[in-house]
Amino acid sequence: MADESQTTIRGINWRETFPFTQVFRAFRVAIHPTKLILALAALLSVYMGGRVLDALWPIGSRAVPGEASHFAEIWIRGGSASPFSDVIKADRQELEDKYVATLKQLNFYVDKDGKFDEGKAKADAKAAARLGDIKNELLKRRSEKVQAIQKKLDDKLKASQSDKNPDNTEKTADQKKEAKEDYETAKNANPDDIRKEYAKATDTYARARQIKGEGIFAEFFDFEVNQVNHVANAVLANDWLGGFMNNPITRGDKETGPQPGVFASLRNLVVVGPWWLVSQHTTYFILFGILFSLVAAVFGGAISRIAAVHVARDEKISVSSALKFSTGKFLSFVFAPIIPLLIVLVVGLVVALGGLLGNIPWIGPVLMGLFFFLALAAGFVMTLVLLGTGGGFNLMYPTIAVEGSDSFDAISRSFSYVYARPWRMLFYSLVAIIYGALCYMFVRFFIAIMLMLTHSFVGWGMMKNVDGSTPIDLWSKMWPLSPARVSYELDTMTLHSDQVLGGFLISIWVYIAIGLLGAFAISFYFSANTIIYYLMRREVDATELDDVYLEQSDEDFADAAAPSAAAPAATAPAATDAPPATGDAAQAPPPAGT
Repeated sequence: MADESQTTIRGINWRETFPFTQVFRAFRVAIHPTKLILALAALLSVYMGGRVLDALWPIGSRAVPGEASHFAEIWIRGGSASPFSDVIKADRQELEDKYVATLKQLNFYVDKDGKFDEGKAKADAKAAARLGDIKNELLKRRSEKVQAIQKKLDDKLKASQSDKNPDNTEKTADQKKEAKEDYETAKNANPDDIRKEYAKATDTYARARQIKGEGIFAEFFDFEVNQVNHVANAVLANDWLGGFMNNPITRGDKETGPQPGVFASLRNLVVVGPWWLVSQHTTYFILFGILFSLVAAVFGGAISRIAAVHVARDEKISVSSALKFSTGKFLSFVFAPIIPLLIVLVVGLVVALGGLLGNIPWIGPVLMGLFFFLALAAGFVMTLVLLGTGGGFNLMYPTIAVEGSDSFDAISRSFSYVYARPWRMLFYSLVAIIYGALCYMFVRFFIAIMLMLTHSFVGWGMMKNVDGSTPIDLWSKMWPLSPARVSYELDTMTLHSDQVLGGFLISIWVYIAIGLLGAFAISFYFSANTIIYYLMRREVDATELDDVYLEQSDEDFADAAAPSAAAPAATAPAATDAPPATGDAAQAPPPAGT
């Protein structure tokens, strides 16, 4: 009997069997130094640009501290009885009232009869004036109280060393013991009492500074960063729908409830935060949107280009080559996400013009009813464009980077892939979110450990107080590391000028280290979406993953031409006697049967 043939499985190509595992390459692609450098440059460009806008923005038009979170709370609840602008006016008025109370507490505008000029105080509150005077007054009062605490301790020391009572009588043994115990108690409490006075002055000044408002970018940036952290935490907690219908929002340092789930945080990140910026600070949004689009086009396009070549050919291109590509395709990167929105706007304006028919007496309502199907058709088109933009937005930059095409091809392909395989696109996106959250938390943990180790060991070596008479650790003030918050402000009420400068320089390096976490998130976003684009293209267009557009320089063409010039004569055309074709004949197709 013939031996039966047997098939032995020697291995499984997991990436071919389960294409979604390709997404797991995103971490290795994202941590490549060139992408991280470009991502960090993009992050710093946006951050510095936003800070400059905040500095130039009028105080009266700035955000109220916690405004974005307050907007999110009201938006998720379905709105409030009064417009949000009225809510913010009430919050602003509350800040002004507290500022007036601070001026009164510090005896500003109080005459010799003890009468307080509330009108002048309110004018200062409107203009956020006299903050410098408040700081100086707080410093003066703090110094007086610290001196009083120190004098009280000195008096107790003298009393413990003296053999006589204040009435000049001799102390008994019990009185001497009691005086010494009293001094020891005061001595132990002295550092804490001084620290409390410093903390009280710092907190009072911090509350007074709120009258200047919060920078719009700073408020928006903090809100968005919180949502990114919520996404990562919710993925680890396997909480996907928590708070989606009634979502508690973090306001400042206070939690109004449990953290939201994945989809609620994504909604806040993509919809609520940007809508707050659009609806409440429109002019700022336009200026910041221009800045963001320019930075994203240059650096995001470059990161996508490096990722495209890296994923397809496992090769790395230089930063200069990537930037040359992104600047060459600058307008395509800028307008790819904008054109669909412009289409929706134009179609919407046409529908709005059609609505003017309703103003025509008698015949207007009839015409509107007769041609209303056109408005529905326009709404259908706008919905398709919006859904295609929302679903395919992440594929637009990768399309240009992979294909070397323009914005119209990016829009066409992203829409086509989303509508051709919507569930596949959603599945790949969910895999990227889960994997990205795990990678993000790992990098976050790594950087947190790095910062804590650095802070601890430098602190061990820097055994010094702010000054000789102040029992406050200098290092904890120069770099107040907190596990709960990555951002911090230097305590200028406590530190001296040279210490403030040193702390400022330290903060630059600390923020660069923290910025690497944001740089990784940016690099991962473009890398993962580039991989998803390759997978969707293979699924819809049956194009292999290693097919990527490559630019050839003049040197490349010269190198390619050299071997062909030295090729043997056998490669020449067989019919050497025939003259070369010219004109249209050179472009004509070969005759049938050849």
